[in-house]
Amino acid sequence: MSAIPKKSFGRFSVVSEISEGGMGMVYLAEDQDLDRKVAIKVLPEKFSVDSEGLDRFKQEARAASALNHPNIITVYEIGESEGTNFIATEFIDGKTLRERMEEGRISFDEVLSIVTQTAEALSAAHEAGIVHRDIKPENIMLRPDGYVKILDFGLAKLAENFITASGEEDQTRKLVETNPGVVMGTVSYMSPEQARGKEIDSRSDVFSFGVVLYELLGGQTPFEGETVTDTLAAIINSEPPPLSTIAPHLPSELNRIVSKTLKKNRDQRYHSTKDLLGDLRDLHEQLLVEAKLESTAVPDKPENTGVQKVAKTTTSDGNKDALLLTEFENSTGEAIFDQTLKMALAFSLGQSPYLDIFPDTKVRQTLGWMGRPSDEKVTKDLGYEICLRQGLKAFITGTISNIGSTYVLTLEAINARTGESLGRKLEQVTSKEDVLTALGQAATGLREMLGESLSSIQKYDIPVEFATTSSLEALEYFTLGYEQQNLGKTLESIPFYRKALEYDPNFASVYSGLAVIYANTNQWKMAAEMIEKAYALRDTVSENEKLRIIYFYFKLVTGEIDKAIDTLEVWRKTYPSHVVALINLSDSYERIGQSEKAVGVAKEALRLDSNNAVAYMNLGESFLSLGKLDEVKAICSKAFDKNLDGDYFHMILFKVAFIENDEDEMRKHLVWFNGRADEYLALELQLGSAAFKGQWRKSQDLSKRAIDLATRNDASEVAARYAAEQAIRIAFWRSSSGLPAIGDTQLESVLRTQTNKALDLERSSFVLALSALALALGGLFEQAEELLSELGSLRPNDTLINEMWIPTARAAIELQKGKPKEAIEELDITERFEKEGSFYQRYLRAVAFLERGDTGQAIAEFNKIIDQRGEGALSSLYPLAILGKARTLNSKKDFEDFFDFWSDADDDMPALVQAKKEFAAL
Repeated sequence: MSAIPKKSFGRFSVVSEISEGGMGMVYLAEDQDLDRKVAIKVLPEKFSVDSEGLDRFKQEARAASALNHPNIITVYEIGESEGTNFIATEFIDGKTLRERMEEGRISFDEVLSIVTQTAEALSAAHEAGIVHRDIKPENIMLRPDGYVKILDFGLAKLAENFITASGEEDQTRKLVETNPGVVMGTVSYMSPEQARGKEIDSRSDVFSFGVVLYELLGGQTPFEGETVTDTLAAIINSEPPPLSTIAPHLPSELNRIVSKTLKKNRDQRYHSTKDLLGDLRDLHEQLLVEAKLESTAVPDKPENTGVQKVAKTTTSDGNKDALLLTEFENSTGEAIFDQTLKMALAFSLGQSPYLDIFPDTKVRQTLGWMGRPSDEKVTKDLGYEICLRQGLKAFITGTISNIGSTYVLTLEAINARTGESLGRKLEQVTSKEDVLTALGQAATGLREMLGESLSSIQKYDIPVEFATTSSLEALEYFTLGYEQQNLGKTLESIPFYRKALEYDPNFASVYSGLAVIYANTNQWKMAAEMIEKAYALRDTVSENEKLRIIYFYFKLVTGEIDKAIDTLEVWRKTYPSHVVALINLSDSYERIGQSEKAVGVAKEALRLDSNNAVAYMNLGESFLSLGKLDEVKAICSKAFDKNLDGDYFHMILFKVAFIENDEDEMRKHLVWFNGRADEYLALELQLGSAAFKGQWRKSQDLSKRAIDLATRNDASEVAARYAAEQAIRIAFWRSSSGLPAIGDTQLESVLRTQTNKALDLERSSFVLALSALALALGGLFEQAEELLSELGSLRPNDTLINEMWIPTARAAIELQKGKPKEAIEELDITERFEKEGSFYQRYLRAVAFLERGDTGQAIAEFNKIIDQRGEGALSSLYPLAILGKARTLNSKKDFEDFFDFWSDADDDMPALVQAKKEFAAL
């Protein structure tokens, strides 16, 4: 070490040198007045040239110290002694995080403690408007008692001020050149905006924090280069290796947290360190609960990575620490308790973000593997065997008995490997009506015994009789409906749910359940009515169910897609082990055209629950949109192997078979619908395929039959959609080239009749939108505008209505009025959602470009249709787009492709007649 240049700084007597760095020398000293050890940091002389910058540094350092936060180092004095500026702080008898990392692997618990305390310090500073600017392991001190202290608030800003005062434009480069020692260590932790020399805020600290967290968990920094310049370039331009590939044993929630801190775009990071801190605390809470379930398990062998392996329990199907619920042992002789208590218990325990209930679908599958009936009641003895086969750590069993009017109810969590009791609760009530209340109280007590904190229980604990119903009869019928729905008998579950509402008209979960059923069967108006009723009751349900209701309210009632997705992200974060949020999130991403993202979320859902039919359906739909037909067939086959089934599987597979021209496979999936309540879906598929092939007469017959069958099965909105969609097809088919002629009285009469039929069946928003488009295409502008006005009033905030369907109809009006430029402008807003538009927007845009003489842009729009057949496998505009491209390019091959698609079309179809003439003239 170098010789000590001064023996004292005011009242501080130097004892020894501690360290030397680019930001100054650090000494151990004694405070002569207060008889305590202090650390003295001597600031380099170059910083003294900027008196204003030095003053700002002093203000910021004092402000940070004034927070009096246990994780922020205390500053005793910022002074000057014989021309030397210094800082006197509390002396930390410990080591820096860098020194601790160099000693060897750090346990996961220690990592979590370090980063949580660091986040607490940053959160306090950020709330006071103070940004650190230089978070790195060297500025994080660890005391022997486990306390973390953040050093050097304000010093990085002082260095920046010095560079600014020197007049150098490229501040980052100058910082590197003037402080080579310190900055080589600092650069790796810079945020992208800091690396560019831009203005920074607290989100820069979030990024730097993320780098430290990544390094602690993965054993390496996320952005590396041979030189400082290379490292800066990597921070600005490169994505880090996913932490999951470096440390695959880490909880997926931790991977998500790290990924969010390291977003290049700071608007996509945590908006505040307080939110980050909340996620870290939630993760810690979840791991405590998991540790309770793990406490008697055989520990996993540690892996050689940056931190010790986290003990985790995962079933073969990815259900982390899932609890199996066995049937209640009912000795009361009252059958109403047989199924209702287990359902009520699932509701009550399901409020916890830290407990995961093993799904009924997997229970049935496991029973099948065991050679038992899939609907066999799961007793306590059978529960042991299911847990053994699935690798579950614990199950919960219950009993109910009575002596006269007194009911005794017990709940017990049992370690499935040892038989040891993890917790037992007993409740006693004097009337049958109080049994659900007693069950909820017992469940709450059991949650505490399993390790969940009181604060979490208080936050997520609605009494079960409020979260569900106080009526045992209503709960019984809800349970029966839920079982039907789980078996894929969607429409068959409706009568049971309706019966539950007769016993309790304020049963919010029944309304939300019905809303999902109606939405899944395209009865959007009924779905909206149901979710509005649930939304009015949202404050009576659990937080889990409340988030579900709010999501569906934004989706079905207001139509605000972005708010719906934001709600799903909150739901996903709050209940990371609950698959329903992920299923709805994958569907939402698919609806707005982000199919790749939808695939990722659906796969994440299947990792949590590999027996969830809807997750497979969502994944299949997204693969179809992306044109990955082999993947569609593979994922549906995997679902069928698990005895999962449902109408959507067969609709997807029919479309794949249609694209591949496999008549036998198409027929097989149509037959599946025979005799079902939703048999009209088979007619919808046949209608779509006939329309695609230009078979006008056959499509008309199928349209009438589909409308009639849907109406008879109480699906009036579906029937109305069929009528409106057929009106649009008629309008396009009437044209020999592009769009129908204005003033075609025969077409106008047909369109009025067809759209009136649709609107008489149901004036829902979607039916209004489709009818307006059909009328606009036919030149009935006044009637179309009337419907658009009604639609705008009905759905003023609906994203799809206002950003896709209304502009689409208005574009058709402008186009038919001979204003292609205005039509293109109307369609500018629709691109984000066009995947939902059945190619209408792209086709209209292509025609508009042609009318403007811009053939290149027109071909590009036609190709968007032709290259994305999976997005509209049965769309009648697909062959018309090929014809449009053929005409534009005078392409013999494209004409031949069109003729292949329309080889069985009606001979008198105007487009076909005209196309043959044009082809002959080539």
